[in-house]
Amino acid sequence: MERRALIVAGGAEPEDVVGAVLSRFGYGPAESVQSLGDVESRLRGGEHFDLIVVPIHADNPVDMHLLEREIRRGGATHVIGTSRQHDSELILRALRAGVHEFLTLPLKPEEFAEAMDRLARRVAGRKTKEGKFFAIYSAKGGLGTTTVAVNLAAALAQRHTTQRVALADLVVLGGDVRVMLNLKPLYDVGDLVMKVDRVDADLLFSLMSQAGGGLWALPSSDNTEVLELIDAAAATTIVSQLKNHFGYVVADTEHSLSDRALTALDAADRVILVTQLSVTALRSAQRSLQLFDRLGYEDGKVSIVVNRHDAQDALKLSDAENVLGHAIFGKLPNDYRTCSEALTRGVPVTTSAPSSHVARAYQALAAKLSGPDNDTTDSALPRTTPSRVTRLFNLRRK
Repeated sequence: MERRALIVAGGAEPEDVVGAVLSRFGYGPAESVQSLGDVESRLRGGEHFDLIVVPIHADNPVDMHLLEREIRRGGATHVIGTSRQHDSELILRALRAGVHEFLTLPLKPEEFAEAMDRLARRVAGRKTKEGKFFAIYSAKGGLGTTTVAVNLAAALAQRHTTQRVALADLVVLGGDVRVMLNLKPLYDVGDLVMKVDRVDADLLFSLMSQAGGGLWALPSSDNTEVLELIDAAAATTIVSQLKNHFGYVVADTEHSLSDRALTALDAADRVILVTQLSVTALRSAQRSLQLFDRLGYEDGKVSIVVNRHDAQDALKLSDAENVLGHAIFGKLPNDYRTCSEALTRGVPVTTSAPSSHVARAYQALAAKLSGPDNDTTDSALPRTTPSRVTRLFNLRRK
């Protein structure tokens, strides 16, 4: 069966070029309408078109909004936008409205054919290997999860220079990733969720912020409505898109077990459970591990990282292992001055002080998580005779 194309008046010329290229890709003669309003009527009437070609006008934002609404309703498989202007801002607006390809008029046969070929390959849907997804979590605030997320993502980007690395702030309202990286984003996770049902690589990258060093950031929103917009389904789609387009994804997650947080934790290749060597922090980690066990997480999915570790701490790593029944996967030294200077500059410590102990610890953590011989020894340890510290925790649980 021949594919169907619909062209809005002024969207495609010259006609002989359009007809010849469409024929090569299995289309019948293109149908034409006068306006986007006519497109809307045809789609609402139950017609389906494999391709719609529309003219994009910089001075008519109403048309752009109408186009976005109709694309969201799924009336067409693909949309090509055209204009006589090669304006970068106009191109970005078109992509954010859901246009899959943007071409300048008059259409050149080779450029039109290349765009059609890209669309055909997109339809073929060649499966790409999903990137690794690390969710940074603690049920207790103040343990430095955002610091861990930012610096781990930066270390992964430095280690894997041929891969794209994403840092997603899934503390969707008022998260601190943008503060720690001194970002002034034009778009955030709220903008992404409005278009999440039709996001592709072009749209995803146009909405994310480059944070330097090969790192891309998806900042949180300041709009309270985002809490209602991003439910479990939306969070699932966001995570899936990030995994499809990035080699590594690090997500800072909410401390409460919202549907969004559970979605990220379930999808993670590794949950990085952040704790410290204090009674309250370890109690919180203990409860989280019990929850993960009830959720059915396999051994090796959860990796415990002790943040702000100091050899002078009253509790030791061995105490933490006895209390939690798990090995400690990694430790990050307590270096307030270095971390504070990095925060003031708005860069990761791996950038501001790459030779510092804390930067090297993040680099080692990134290597351990992403290297070919990932250590999965952080599964449950054999039961031993409870130590004094273990008995203290057991008493406090009662």
